[in-house]
Amino acid sequence: QHMITLKEQLSKQHTESDSIIKQLKFDIDFERKKVSELEIEKMETIKELDSQKEKLNHCSYALNDLHISKQQLQDNVKALQEQLRKAQDCNLHNKKEIGELQQRLKEREEELSVCLSKLTEKSNRESNYTCQDLILKEREVEIAKLQNDISENKQLNEDLEKSLSDLQTENGKLITATEELKRELSDAISEKNKVYLEKDTVVEALKMEKRQLESELNQMEKRLLEQAHKYKQTIEELSNARSMDTTALQLEHERLVKLNQEKDFKIAELKRSIEQMEIDHQETKEMLTTSLEGQKQLTELIKEKEVFIEKFKNQALEVKKELEECMEVSKKQDVLKQNLEEKDRSLAVMKEENNHLKEEIERLKDQQSRSTLVVEPKTLDIIIELESEVTQLKVIKNNLEEEIEVHKKTIEDQNQTTVQLQQSLQEQRKEIDESKFQCEQMNVTHERLSLEKDEEIKNLQKTIEQIKTQLHKERQIIQTDSSDLFQETKVQTLNGENGNEKHDLSKAEIERLVEGIKEREMEIKLLNEKNVSLSQQIDQLSKDEVGKLTRIIQEKDLEIQALNARVSSASYRQDVLCLQQQLQAYVMEREQVLAVLSEKTRENSQLKTEYRNIMDMVAAKEAALVRLQEENQKLSNRSENSSQDMSRETIQNLSRIIREKDIEIDALSQKCQTLLTVLQTSSTGTDNGSGGVNSNQFEELLQERDKLKQQVKKMEEWKQQVITTVQNMQHESAHLQEELHKLQAQISVESDSNSKLQVDYNGLIQSYEQNEKKLRSFSQELAQVQHSIGQLCNTKDLLLSKLDLVTPSVATASTVSQLSGVQYGAPDTRSDESKILQKELEQLKKRLQDKDSTIRTLQENNQRLSDSVATASEIERRSQEGTESEMRQIKEKHDVLQKSLREKDILIKSKSDQLLSVSENLSNKENENELLKQAVTNLKERNLILEMDIQKLKEENEKIVATCREKETEFRALQETNMQFSMMLKEKEFESHSMKEKALAFEKLLKEKEQGKTGELNQLLNEVKSMQEKAVTFQQERDQVMVALKQKQMESSALQSEMQHLHEKEQRLNQELERLRNHLLEMEDSYTREALAAEDREVKLRKKVLVLEEKLVSSSTAVENASHQASLQVESLQEQLNVVSKQRDETVLQLSLCQDQVKQYALSLANLQMVLEQFQQEEKAMYSTELEKHQKQTAEWRKKAESLEEKVKSLQESLGEANAALDAASRLTEQLDIKEDQIEELKKEG
Repeated sequence: QHMITLKEQLSKQHTESDSIIKQLKFDIDFERKKVSELEIEKMETIKELDSQKEKLNHCSYALNDLHISKQQLQDNVKALQEQLRKAQDCNLHNKKEIGELQQRLKEREEELSVCLSKLTEKSNRESNYTCQDLILKEREVEIAKLQNDISENKQLNEDLEKSLSDLQTENGKLITATEELKRELSDAISEKNKVYLEKDTVVEALKMEKRQLESELNQMEKRLLEQAHKYKQTIEELSNARSMDTTALQLEHERLVKLNQEKDFKIAELKRSIEQMEIDHQETKEMLTTSLEGQKQLTELIKEKEVFIEKFKNQALEVKKELEECMEVSKKQDVLKQNLEEKDRSLAVMKEENNHLKEEIERLKDQQSRSTLVVEPKTLDIIIELESEVTQLKVIKNNLEEEIEVHKKTIEDQNQTTVQLQQSLQEQRKEIDESKFQCEQMNVTHERLSLEKDEEIKNLQKTIEQIKTQLHKERQIIQTDSSDLFQETKVQTLNGENGNEKHDLSKAEIERLVEGIKEREMEIKLLNEKNVSLSQQIDQLSKDEVGKLTRIIQEKDLEIQALNARVSSASYRQDVLCLQQQLQAYVMEREQVLAVLSEKTRENSQLKTEYRNIMDMVAAKEAALVRLQEENQKLSNRSENSSQDMSRETIQNLSRIIREKDIEIDALSQKCQTLLTVLQTSSTGTDNGSGGVNSNQFEELLQERDKLKQQVKKMEEWKQQVITTVQNMQHESAHLQEELHKLQAQISVESDSNSKLQVDYNGLIQSYEQNEKKLRSFSQELAQVQHSIGQLCNTKDLLLSKLDLVTPSVATASTVSQLSGVQYGAPDTRSDESKILQKELEQLKKRLQDKDSTIRTLQENNQRLSDSVATASEIERRSQEGTESEMRQIKEKHDVLQKSLREKDILIKSKSDQLLSVSENLSNKENENELLKQAVTNLKERNLILEMDIQKLKEENEKIVATCREKETEFRALQETNMQFSMMLKEKEFESHSMKEKALAFEKLLKEKEQGKTGELNQLLNEVKSMQEKAVTFQQERDQVMVALKQKQMESSALQSEMQHLHEKEQRLNQELERLRNHLLEMEDSYTREALAAEDREVKLRKKVLVLEEKLVSSSTAVENASHQASLQVESLQEQLNVVSKQRDETVLQLSLCQDQVKQYALSLANLQMVLEQFQQEEKAMYSTELEKHQKQTAEWRKKAESLEEKVKSLQESLGEANAALDAASRLTEQLDIKEDQIEELKKEG
């Protein structure tokens, strides 16, 4: 029965296990479906993250473009500052040289006057000597040298005048720049006025909407009145219909009660809506108060700006005065320099004459010493006079040196004053910069306030729309109420009274709403009036400034129109515009490339974060695997240990039982033999002696019977122990089966997680491949852009070469004209003077008596010649000044063109540098992507290894399950063997009982033998033989059981070796997992460091941007000052135009040459235009293809860029402002250049 119960329990367990397995399979399928759905959701989220990454990358590219533009502006500002410093240094140096030259001129003039007087006296005295011819010749040579020195000094003076004119032109440019900045301010003010007008229009539109709402409310009130009349009529009809049946009245009463309840609910809803309207009304009031405060702030800001503008005007006037003083000082210094040079030359001449005189004196002394003749009194007098003249010259020299020291001191004082003036100018510039910065801050605050007002207007519009919707709803409710009331024609008077009360309540609420709306209209009207007053004030202020600027601009435009009738410069503008368009196109391309780069960087960073997350997931899964493996090991160890212990115990017990049975069989066989011997002896023995023997044998048999009883008890106890052990084994086997099922479930979960990880890895691989493709496409685009930039550089070089060819021709022509004028003037004067001097010398030789008269005539002739030379020099100076002014104008044009080309070169170089940096960044990103690819491949390989290991573990688990099943079968076999042994024990017990019975039978036989019976002994012998045969069969069965036990021991040892091998494999896998974890942690640390470094770089760049903005503000102030100075110079140029008109006849020939040059310029510009048009067509073809590609890409990405549009708009606004400022500056420079060209052409024509 116990075995049957066990079998039933096992069958029940089997059915339960089957049901559990089915449930687990169902759960596994359900979880797999969930996993697939989660994977789909993951892919969608990854796509959304990619789109957001790309949007963030676009924003970062825009920021990079802003940083680059700011850096360019900083470079330009630095270049301008360096140029200003150089110009100031040159001015100081020129002033010093002018002072020194003036002092030298004075000294040399005094020396010349003294020397000339002495020379005339000496010539009168030494006319009697024979050496007069040589002296006159030497004097002529000295005069020629002096004339050469004078011409050199003139050239130096001309160079100085040129440098001064260059400085003046630079000042004029600065003044024009300041004027352009003023124009920009006026434009900004006009834009602000436009904004105010737009806001006024918005407010007017809101007023119109409110008027419409008021009209609608009036209509609603009329409708309500009409409905009230209708209700009254219905009440009267109901009062007439009182004589109705009671049943009908009750039904109608119930119906009316329900209607009243519904209306009560509606009234409660209307009250809620009215409360919401009141809340909205309060919010609108608050918004209006905030808008009023914002307008007040705007008025305050405008007043502060007016104060700042007045301060700027005062400062500009002071700077103008200081500049005028500096110009006067510089002119004085030029005059002093010229005088100094002339005096230096005269001193040199006088020194040479003194040297000659000393040599003559020595020679005369030698002659006197040699000659024995008596010295005449005249020669002694001459020597004394010469010595006295030498002493006088020395005294004059000392005086001149003292005067030079005094002049040096004065020059040093003037330099100190100029340094102080420069310091004051710098301080004023700093103050102007600070004020400009404050103005910019005020503009920013004004823009913020305008944005806030726009938001408030939008909110008001939303509230108005809500009011409209609520009014429509109320209309529908009222219409439904009216329809219901018209359908119900028979109601009691009490219900009618209730309805009238409710209508009164609704009317009161509507009246409240109307009053609230009227109050809002009043507030809006007050705000509109304030806005109008503020806009009028701003318009008046702006009109005054704009009127002044427009007057100046109109005057200049009239001049330009008059000049445009003769000269046109449209080709240059077209070239500049074309180049600007090309630059803008390249800037756009660069922005796109930078945007793509920033997108790639963001994608890489996000991929890194995803990679880290995935590695964390992998590490968690690996840790779970390790835990499960450890649990599997523990369970397997437990099962093995328990199975081994159980098998050993069972084997030992079975061997013990078999040995005991063998011992018992041996004892029984011996007993049988003893019994046979006793029987044989009893048959052969005598009757007397047989009695004693039989008694002894009988006692031995009794003792053996007691021993057998004891053994039987022991066997029964052992049998119970075996039964209990078998039951324990069955329970343990059930627990082991449950644990095996759990392990199988965990293995299935791990397999699902591994499949998920594989899917994630495949997704990462695909995303990396897509990124690679995108990087390749961007590298191709970069190569195209670099090629286009190279073409631009080539065209630029061609333009520069053509301009260089044009400018030297102009310079050579002007220099040739100047040299020819000088050469024609100087030789004529020299030849005339030499002829007159030769004639006078011949007359002196012939007629010594008429010396005084000839000297007087010579003096008169010298004075006339000096006058003619002065007039000729003045005429030459005038002509040279005209040619120099023309050359300066041409040089200025050339310099402007070169500056524009240099600026474009700088821009192209900066862009090329940026492209190089971008290419380097791309290469770095590609290297990072390659490293990530390598990491991904390594992870793939490791994942494959792990999958292989997991498969091996699965196979090993399956093997373990198979071994467990085999062990279960073995347990079952052991149970069967135990059952067999129990049956054998029962048989042995039966045999023992039979032996006991036989013993009793032997006793009976012995008793019968005593009586002489021998027939039964044969039966006993037969039974003994049968017992021996059974013993032999028992021995054979024992041998078979021992063989089976040995086989099972061998199998258990093999299983143990396999388990050890599996443990070693698991340890190796754990080591590899730890190594992978360490590697992943190192990768994460490196990526975090890179991210921190990138953040630090961003902070530094932001700081640089702030510094650049401050520098821009300072440069704008300097440009304003320069524009003011330029306006002053324009007025002076207008005065000079009147003077130039008088010299028109002299410059007709020069005009013809200039016209030829202009034709050459026009031809060169036409060629350049052709080249540029071809280049533009090629670029348009290239850009059209690229634009189509980019448009397709933008159409795809615009759908995903909704969340980041606001940031992009703000960045675009800042970019637009920066571009607008740059465009305005470029336009102002172009207008200044055009006006200067026109003025120069007018001068040429005049």
